[in-house]
Amino acid sequence: MQASKTTFYLSNELRARLKSLAAHSGKSVKDLLTEGAELVLARHQTRLDREELRRRAARAWERLRDGLYSGVPMANEADQLVYSARRSRRTKK
Repeated sequence: MQASKTTFYLSNELRARLKSLAAHSGKSVKDLLTEGAELVLARHQTRLDREELRRRAARAWERLRDGLYSGVPMANEADQLVYSARRSRRTKK
């Protein structure tokens, strides 16, 4: 795995808390910061994934609605079938 050095500033209190946690957990401060970065990225990726799923679902719903309501309404076709059958029976009598 390739890595690059990143430098940023932490408050003295946050740095002390990280060092204390690292000492108690047997990890380095770098390990904790890497873990924190992974957690932040995972949380944001999950949010982005949910947003993408919502967009896809909305598009699918619109396509479904367009398909259901395009063309001649089913009620018209049903009326035509029912009433044309009645008319044809009347004319046969």
